[in-house]
Amino acid sequence: EKLEIDLNQQEVPSREEVKKGNVVITPEGIAKIKDIYNANYKRVYLTFDDGPSKTVTPQILNILDNYNVKATFFVLGSRVDIYPEIVKETYEKGHYIANHGYSHKYSYLYSKIDNVIGEYRHTENAIRNALGMPDYYSNVFRFPGGSQGGKYANIKAQTITALENNNIAQLDWNCLTRDSEGKFTKEELVQNMINTAQEKDSVVVLMHDAGDKITTYEALPQVIEYFQNNGYVFETLYDLI
Repeated sequence: EKLEIDLNQQEVPSREEVKKGNVVITPEGIAKIKDIYNANYKRVYLTFDDGPSKTVTPQILNILDNYNVKATFFVLGSRVDIYPEIVKETYEKGHYIANHGYSHKYSYLYSKIDNVIGEYRHTENAIRNALGMPDYYSNVFRFPGGSQGGKYANIKAQTITALENNNIAQLDWNCLTRDSEGKFTKEELVQNMINTAQEKDSVVVLMHDAGDKITTYEALPQVIEYFQNNGYVFETLYDLI
């Protein structure tokens, strides 16, 4: 049974419309995201969760600009409401704005499917308001804590089905700096990334741009240079969907 998630079917958009954000993901797009870890060339997706923040997100945007690299930002609706101008700047710089829910409070979020869907919808509205684009669709959800395992595994599995029934993809990661796990130096963050990248052909890197992640942006130049030096192409979800 489909849940009512305020998504209107549209015809397959042109590339120009995609860049404007007026796109609803197709089944083919969902299939490509499911298959994101497989590629016949070396590609990397830099992804940032839990922002935007006033202290860290602008620093990350400046670094990405300096390297001419685009990334994907999984924003929290509660943070979007505080810093809508940063979300708008991120989007206007060509980065992909995706959905990370509203509260990041596991006990509430994962108590029932309706709460996950409600937070998705709430965050969609926050993004649309920030961008001034009532037709914007983020298309992709990242579960706080990831979609697999843990005591909420069952509700997450049910929610994935509900999301896909409503043409919403979900995406985890296969590489991380572990910047959310404790106090690491920037060198340690880079090494954590290298250890988990493991020379994979298609890499989705998890990082965070919450306000306390100073070391994340300090490590970011080395993260980017590692992938550059190892022949990776930087992509965003625009390139998939």
